[in-house]
Amino acid sequence: MNNLVDLRNISALLSVAEVGSFRKAAKELKIGQSAVSRRIQKLEDNLGVSMFERRSQGVRLTVAGADFTTRMRSITSDLDNAVEAAQSHGSAASGQLRLGIIASLSNGALRQVLKAFLNNHNQIKLDINESDRNDLMTCLNHRTLDAVFAAGEVNGEIGDGLTLSRESIFLAVAADHRWSKQSRLRWRDVVEATFVVSSSEPGPEIHDYVIRSVSDLGRSVAVRRHRLCREGIMNLVGLGLGVSLVADHWRGVHYPNVTFVPVGGEDETVPFSITWKPENDNPALRRFISLARIEARRNGALS
Repeated sequence: MNNLVDLRNISALLSVAEVGSFRKAAKELKIGQSAVSRRIQKLEDNLGVSMFERRSQGVRLTVAGADFTTRMRSITSDLDNAVEAAQSHGSAASGQLRLGIIASLSNGALRQVLKAFLNNHNQIKLDINESDRNDLMTCLNHRTLDAVFAAGEVNGEIGDGLTLSRESIFLAVAADHRWSKQSRLRWRDVVEATFVVSSSEPGPEIHDYVIRSVSDLGRSVAVRRHRLCREGIMNLVGLGLGVSLVADHWRGVHYPNVTFVPVGGEDETVPFSITWKPENDNPALRRFISLARIEARRNGALS
């Protein structure tokens, strides 16, 4: 912190600003009123500006004082959060877990792991972020995320990993479409369909999967990208404007006039993995991975 600013003086400033009185601030801080006055005077002398207008009935912030106080509140709040995070980092009962996901939490293995985690470690703050893969992996590399959950096998070049689940693929179609009555669709059945996907994740992954799946059939496929979230894409499907692909865990959410039909071979699945950095010593992450291994073994993704 700047040499002109002492945290004790800032504490006195914020307290006086809050209660509007040197006397009340002294009582709150459990120090003498003269000590509060000296701290404020020292701060004003160092900054070369008055923080308060002194009046017989109390004090009021000057324009400069109000601006400075607002900025200091933000800074001290960030400092308090940093101290709290550092103190709780090694605690078995508290801490923070920051997850990046390209997935739905409405159903599936990740939802089960999170339920178990919250039941067993309800004092840990859970922070979940959803973004594009590149953004999430950048955050993982810079340790602003502890782990990332997304489609794909474990990539050892990125970090440690665990295949949490292997999920069947479904075609989202309008409920009044003739395909909605099928028990299963093959890729050759849907090559003439128009696929609608999001321009953001997981839209690009779906696009690539569709292209790979029909490439052996010698046919081109129509894929339309829209600047919509997953809910928007499903609403397009319900309106009959196309079809889209979803993994099994997406089916926990119901959309108007949309049904899900298995597509591809009966043994066709997509892996979903958790990735983390081996040097990350966050105890909350280790407990989360431990529960993830249990779930992976339960659903057969991990032998």
